[in-house]
Amino acid sequence: MTLLDLRQLAPCPAFAETFRALGAACPLIAVEPGRPGADLLHASRLASDPDVIAGALAAERRRILATLDAEPRADAIAMWALHGYAWYACLMLAGPWFLGRRVPLVSLDEVWIDLGSERSNRCFTVTSNTFACLPDDPDAGAAGARVVADQAALRAELLRTVSAHLEPLLGAFRPHLRRGERVLWGMVADELVSAVWYLGRMLGEAEGERAVRELGELLPGDTGRFKRDAGFRTLRGTEGRTHCNRTQSVCCLWYTVDPDALCGTCPRADDARQVAILEGRV
Repeated sequence: MTLLDLRQLAPCPAFAETFRALGAACPLIAVEPGRPGADLLHASRLASDPDVIAGALAAERRRILATLDAEPRADAIAMWALHGYAWYACLMLAGPWFLGRRVPLVSLDEVWIDLGSERSNRCFTVTSNTFACLPDDPDAGAAGARVVADQAALRAELLRTVSAHLEPLLGAFRPHLRRGERVLWGMVADELVSAVWYLGRMLGEAEGERAVRELGELLPGDTGRFKRDAGFRTLRGTEGRTHCNRTQSVCCLWYTVDPDALCGTCPRADDARQVAILEGRV
């Protein structure tokens, strides 16, 4: 984006309100449309600048070493460094879809990262001004709105936007991850499902159930680059309890630094182990 483009950028109130609603629902993320400040990192450099990529990997290694006194594998460092952006990007793009049936049309080139924000609370500035929405959206006539025909078309727009946004990063991190293309897109699906499911559960039990249902519609299986379905299932727990859960397509590799710290959706854990983790028995 040129300096002239930045000067001409006029915030669309509906677009800004979409991100205000996301931040109110999930304080882990703050997205501000507008002109980026000089102290922000252009997100595209994570995919194009070797020095920035090396810096991100070094920072992730330091973070892991500060958490555990163990030298992490190079592919585990890369996995977590990529996760540190991809999860929030999926929340930024899919959160508004879940909350209000809007898909921010934001590319990697239109995102600036606040380097002063914590890993657990990401702050972004975006220079995009457009969003996809349904015909009955109250702001369908706004300057930044792009109306699509129906819910299915909006889901397709979301998957297209997520794919286009993260594809450059997958290419840049692939040599460090030592994983094939299918596996990497499985990881993107995991990030997308995790972000929306987290948001739904934050909003309460009924919204968590809605997230599971709508993620099943979003990812029914073999949809473009997303080959696997959302994968939710019901597990039987102890004392008559049941748990809605899924197994990730791709292991996050945290077990390589802490073998006992498996997450509840870990592909290395069978159903019994997942239930034990979910019930806090391990």
